[in-house]
Amino acid sequence: MNTTDMSPSDSSNPHGAPDADVLVVGAGPTGLLLAGDLAKSGVDVTLLERRDHESNLSRAFSLHARTLEQFDARGLADGLLRIGTPTWALHPFGRLSIDFSRLRTRFPFILTIPQWQVERALLRRTEEAGATILRGARVTGLRQDPDGVDVDVRHSDGTRATLRARYVVGTDGAGSTVRQSLGMPFPGKSAIRSVMLADVLLDRAPDDIFKFSSNEEGFTFFAPFGDGWYRIVAWDRREQVPDDAPVTLEDVRDITKRTIGSDLGMHDPRWLSRFRSDERQVPHYRQGRVFLAGDAAHVHSPAGGMGMNTGIQDAANLGWKLAAVLHGWA
Repeated sequence: MNTTDMSPSDSSNPHGAPDADVLVVGAGPTGLLLAGDLAKSGVDVTLLERRDHESNLSRAFSLHARTLEQFDARGLADGLLRIGTPTWALHPFGRLSIDFSRLRTRFPFILTIPQWQVERALLRRTEEAGATILRGARVTGLRQDPDGVDVDVRHSDGTRATLRARYVVGTDGAGSTVRQSLGMPFPGKSAIRSVMLADVLLDRAPDDIFKFSSNEEGFTFFAPFGDGWYRIVAWDRREQVPDDAPVTLEDVRDITKRTIGSDLGMHDPRWLSRFRSDERQVPHYRQGRVFLAGDAAHVHSPAGGMGMNTGIQDAANLGWKLAAVLHGWA
């Protein structure tokens, strides 16, 4: 394994020998699982990540049964089960009932676990498999020809490089530079704007494991991380402000009181943010030698926890196929 914060300065490789068989852009769960699968299969893979360090913040927080089956096939499920919290049934809106215990699987539940814990397990596997990981490496553009792809990279110290690979996979999120460099559209719509996120402690636990309440004022959703912290997803119909507008704990408390009647004594937020919920999908997941996966290819409402789970499925589906082509048997 080779993990570095930056590559040699001001290097370039215009149409020379590949620096890697596959460059994966973005070290979230999708990119980490893909890079790990490729490295395990003997493919020379380099993972580019613009962040200098691991993050301990979590947008996603749940794993579905099929995702856990994928992790189980890679020897990761039991470790995640030890730190996550299983939920065998959900009762959204107080009227519906979803019973996961009837699923024919070893994992008949949703596992609540912070995304950063999932990333940590995947990172360890990817490192052990021998993938090269370049941190502080921001992709700024790419060009492809019949034999490979040249990827322009700016490092955190300001130096620049051009890396070449036989294939590139963009797993770099909803604002994907890889997708934009391809000129690929991202059709869809903003389903709901100005949704607030908060990770908080509570004086009193909700009466449901996943508490969802809505009325004419907006909605509030609670999900436990299992370690005393809760994720709050809240929307105030009366406060439709830009996505970059600051969020205060008082904003979240206010809409929570108006939707469930109490703020449950929320305090000590470790993270506050705001986003808009888009529903978008690229028309094609491949253009030449460049692929898109995860949020770079599709984004969803946070309802159901589809984002991280579908991205992991993308990676599991693509990895073995790329390996088959590179090893010459497909």
